[in-house]
Amino acid sequence: MALPPLPWTLKLSVAVWLVVGALFLVASGSFLVSAQLQEQDRAGLVGLGVVMGVLGLLQFFLVFRLRRGKRSARELLTTTGIIVGLPVLLRGTPGLSVVAVVMLLAIVPLWLPPSSAWLQAIDAKPENKYRRLIRRTLSPFKKS
Repeated sequence: MALPPLPWTLKLSVAVWLVVGALFLVASGSFLVSAQLQEQDRAGLVGLGVVMGVLGLLQFFLVFRLRRGKRSARELLTTTGIIVGLPVLLRGTPGLSVVAVVMLLAIVPLWLPPSSAWLQAIDAKPENKYRRLIRRTLSPFKKS
């Protein structure tokens, strides 16, 4: 099944998330190289490098799923952006604050109406079972 073309909002968001993922992988490599060159704080730098690498790979995976029309990818990118972006931004780490701002801004196009309409057309949200039960039993237009 061929998917309809991505709206401009999702194209923008995909591009920004790919850049953020690449920046996380670069930061990961930087932390891992720094860990090899330093004698102190080696464990902290290795841990931070591994976390950054996993975040970068996770974002690439989620962007791939987003392009295939999965609503869950949008929700996970939003969650990841907020959970990672806000603390980094509030902490004020100079290099990573820019990435955090870009990450938080990348969330906005995911939820704009063209993106939501496209995702609803591709991966429609199922009706809540309780609403379905109420609609079927209490509908004034129900034929007896």
